[in-house]
Parts: sequence; C-alpha cells; structure tokens
Amino acid sequence: MDLVIVICFLALYYLRPQEWPIGMGEIQFVRMTMLAGLASLSLRARGFSLRDLFRTPHDWAVLAFWLWLVLSSPTPWGTFKESANLYVFYIVIVQTLYTVPRLNVFVGWWTFLIATVAGLALLSLYGIDPLGSLEITELTMKNRLVLNLSIFNNPNALGHSVVPAIPLLYYFCIWKKPVVMRAIGVALMAMVGYCIFLTESKGAYISGAATVVATLTFGRPKAIQTAIIAAAVMFGSSLLYMLPRMQELDKAKTDDAIQGRVIAFTHGYKMMTTTDHGVGFHHWQESFLAGHYRFKEKRTDKEHAHKTPPIIYKAPHSSYVCIGAELGWIGLFLLFAILYTCLRTLATASTSTPDEERVRRILFVLIVSYMVSSWMVDFEYRPTFFMFAAATAALHRHLLGLHDEKDRELSDDAERALQPPAPAWRARLVPQPAMAGALAQMGLPAAVMTMEPLPVAEPEPEPESQPLSRIARAWNRIGPVDLALAAAMTYGAIRYWSYLLTRM
Repeated sequence: MDLVIVICFLALYYLRPQEWPIGMGEIQFVRMTMLAGLASLSLRARGFSLRDLFRTPHDWAVLAFWLWLVLSSPTPWGTFKESANLYVFYIVIVQTLYTVPRLNVFVGWWTFLIATVAGLALLSLYGIDPLGSLEITELTMKNRLVLNLSIFNNPNALGHSVVPAIPLLYYFCIWKKPVVMRAIGVALMAMVGYCIFLTESKGAYISGAATVVATLTFGRPKAIQTAIIAAAVMFGSSLLYMLPRMQELDKAKTDDAIQGRVIAFTHGYKMMTTTDHGVGFHHWQESFLAGHYRFKEKRTDKEHAHKTPPIIYKAPHSSYVCIGAELGWIGLFLLFAILYTCLRTLATASTSTPDEERVRRILFVLIVSYMVSSWMVDFEYRPTFFMFAAATAALHRHLLGLHDEKDRELSDDAERALQPPAPAWRARLVPQPAMAGALAQMGLPAAVMTMEPLPVAEPEPEPESQPLSRIARAWNRIGPVDLALAAAMTYGAIRYWSYLLTRM
C-alpha cells in the first residue's frame, strides 16, 4: 500500500488532476496523499519508529535544510505548515523504497510520467488538447511549446522538466533490456527530444547536452570519459548553436530576456551577501519589489520619456539564486550538503546486480539534470528535489544493509512469536533413600516426581557478519572532510554566480 501511495504522489505531481477542467480543483489531493502516506507507515508490518528517521547522512542533511528553511523565515509557523508536506514525503519515500524492486518501480514510473508530460504537450499540436495548451503556445509564447499546467506553462519550465527523460529512458528501456523494450525506448526518446526541440529553450538545450555527456561518462573507464569530454568540448558548441534561438547568446548585452536574468541574479547576490539569513522562504518577490529594480527601457518617444518605468515582478530564474536570497549562504550550503551526500553515495557505491546499477545511474541523471538546470530555472522547492534525495538515501540504506537489519529484526520477532513459551520448570525423577527399599519390594521405581529449574542454555555464537563494503569504506557519517567538500561546492557556486554577473 505504501508503494502505491508514493506512485500516486508522483502521478499527482506531474499530471496535476486538480488543474484539469474536470471539476476536481477543490480536492486537496496532496494533503490526502500525505496523510495516507503517514498512515501507511504506521500500519504496515515493518512498523515505524523515530530511530528510522536518522540512519544516513542524507537524513540529517535534509532535516537540517528543512529546519533552517522554517527557522530562518519571518513567519516560522506559516512556513512550517506550508513546507511540512515536503519533509513528510521525504520520510515516506525513504521508508517505502526498502528494496531494489521497489526502487526500480519508483524510478520507472518517474521516467514514464515525465515522458507522459512531453507526450501531452505534443498532442496539443495535433488536436488532442484538453488543457487548452495550443492557444498559449501559438499566441502568448509565439509558437514555443508549453503544457497548460502550472509548472509546465512556459517553454523553459517544460523543457527543463522533460530533459532528464532522454537518459532515463535509455537506462530504463534500452540498457541491458530486451529488443522490444529497446524499440519502445527509442520511440519515446525521439518523442521527448522533439518536445524539447519545440520549446526552443536555450537553457533546456544546454542542460540536456550536459546531462547526456554526464550520462555517457558515468561509470566508464577514465580513457573513455576523457574521450567523451574532449569530443563534447570540440563539437558540442557547434551542434548547440545549430538549435533555435541559440544565436541569441551572442547578444547577451542587448537581449531583454538575458538582461532580465542579470537583474534577478544581481538582486539575489545582494540579498545573500547583505543579510545574515536571507529574506525568508517565499519572500523573493517582496524583496525584489522593495529593491526597486526596473528594466532599462529604450524610449525614443519624447512625449513618454518623462514617465517612470513600471516596477517589474521578476522570477529568480535560478534555484541557487532563489535559495541564496531567501535562505542566505547557510541555506545554500545546506542545499549543497544534500547534493554532496547524494553524489558521494552514487559515485562510491558498488552494485552487484543490473537493477542496482540501473537505479544508481538513473538517480545520478536526475541529480545532474537538477544541478545544471538550477542555474537557469527556479526549481528550488519542488518535490522532485526531495524525491531524488529520498530515493538516493533509500539506495544508500540498501547498499549498507540497513534495511536488511530491519528485516532481520522483524523475522526474529515473528519467529519468537510462533514458538510456544518454554516452561520455567520441568519434572524430574529424584531418588528418595528412605523409601527405596519399600518401593523395590513392591516393584515400583525408587523415585518420586519433583520440580527443578531449567538449566540456562548457552547462547549460540553469532555468525560473523559480512563487512559493509557496498559503499566505499562503509561511509555513513558526515565528517569534517564531507563538510569541507560541501563548503567547497558552495564556495564554487557563489564564485561562478559572481562570474556570471560580470559576463552577462
């Protein structure tokens, strides 16, 4: 039941039935699913305890990030109520995906739901348009493809959301799969690629290229990795520039869209560097309005030249910019701490079956895609971030045998429950010297029944446990080196952020 609930949450997130014109807008699907998820944990045979919440470094990193998100807010109680569902679903997913088959089902549904989003967007071009996407595509977005759902209703959001599907479909449908499955995978990859092409999103093209290169190099010998990266550097830029709208990058100083990003990046950098803990969760727009940032409008009409340009409400256009502005450098560090723990698990894990390796590679694709796209779109608080962190933590537990420990405890408890309780005393014939002669003449045994305590059984030696080597050195605790590396990632991101401001 718990796995069904997790899959339902995935479907609700991507398909969003509450936004379809079929009268379900008032139904609180997410809240109902969250409550069902919590109930499934408490009612299942495996049970649930507070100890289960803190078994891996990922658990501590996600908890620290969420607590900082709440405590750094100007309205902690309101932020707690608004964000609690994200942390709850992290817990539910970690506890649900305790076997490789379950992980495989989860990432499989994730893959095909992303492909479904791409398919729905394309169908709108061919007369199947229940969401009314075609009008937005042709008029508002000037023939750039969208899907009329709240998180896919602009070309950049749609493009970046479906980019991971291409490598995901490769691993789930083609890599070590039967011929029929491979044919399905190739067809779906072509469909997703066409969807990304029609969005004409420069950022999605760049993210897709980076994700594909990372996919091709992950887990391969060093020589092959070097060759792939060299080929990408030499030929990748030329191929990217052949795609629609990519030539606009050469006009960064005059392109309004790019300059709008410069304004957002500048504001975010200022908020991060001039405040101790940011402006607070979901307070980006308020801080942007208070900063009085305006676009530089070119006015040639003298009659209107005296008018003050209107204040523009601007999106952050980057997960890192938004988190740096809203949660400060501490929040940005905690974000990279989560990403670091996930990458360390996946990079150092040693898998023993194709399904384990498939899950490892799919999770790597999701993380890399998120990290690259986060420079160009604001996906910071979306459930997908908490979902891939939870799935990676679940894989970590499996590789270290932490789920097996729980199974052994349950098995031992069940076995003890099936065995009848042993008596504390037993009967024994004990000779009685005073009666021995009389009993012997009567032909009866020279003993009577008495009771004595049972002897205490010697405990059997436990079998030697196998070393936990599925992750390098059985890493399961955040140490000074881990904190230093997460801090280095944060510092590198801030430096790159500053560099972008000078280049755009």
